[in-house]
Amino acid sequence: METKINSELTQFEQLVNDANGNQLITGLNGRQYLLDHDGDAALLNDPIIAHPLQLNQLTSLIEWLESETQAIYDSIKIHVVSPTKVEVVGELNGHGQRPCFAEVRAVIDSLNLESYLDQESMIIMLQSHFEENDDRNIILKVVSNLRDESIHQQTDDGVSQSVQINSGVASVDEVKVPNPVKLIPFRTFQEVDQPASKFIFRMREGMQSALFMADNNQWQVEAKNNIKKYIQQLEQGTFGEIKYPVIA
Repeated sequence: METKINSELTQFEQLVNDANGNQLITGLNGRQYLLDHDGDAALLNDPIIAHPLQLNQLTSLIEWLESETQAIYDSIKIHVVSPTKVEVVGELNGHGQRPCFAEVRAVIDSLNLESYLDQESMIIMLQSHFEENDDRNIILKVVSNLRDESIHQQTDDGVSQSVQINSGVASVDEVKVPNPVKLIPFRTFQEVDQPASKFIFRMREGMQSALFMADNNQWQVEAKNNIKKYIQQLEQGTFGEIKYPVIA
């Protein structure tokens, strides 16, 4: 049945190509080209490339490598593409293509940075998207106790801002918010250490506040190195050695 279907598909493709004036030719190197009616040849990609296995955890990647040891080549490499993506790739084939056997993508929420948020949205983001540390707690205290009129009474030297916040039933304290602040957002695989970054915290009228990146994305380099080290540790524990090179 499968042979018949493949045969019918081949015949159908041939009819389409004939109708368009195209010809399918095979070169001496075995590669296929589609020749149009103007005589221009277009190289066809190798159709026998499987879709990579989709994973979400780095530990799952090592488990897969362990189970597929006999079925995959020893020359494969683990490529840390970004803080949220890792690929298992092979050597370049004769067509200049590098097969991808598995792909690991971190499951994380996006951060709403560099845009002003209302009080409630900022409180939720600080509590759900950042690890707890001293600077996060200071900002959370300021935002949680902010009064609309306090924004009008703020002092701003271009680096830090001071505002008055409610500290009790009838008392008001003036708090100076340090800048930049050091925060630890969830931006990479939960299995590795989350890199800290410097942020500039700003407030404006309407009880709005925002966080702006201030480390020139250096956290990405640190995150990729953390992923590399973690995968190497998993390989040592599973295989007794770093069996597959990890490139970050």
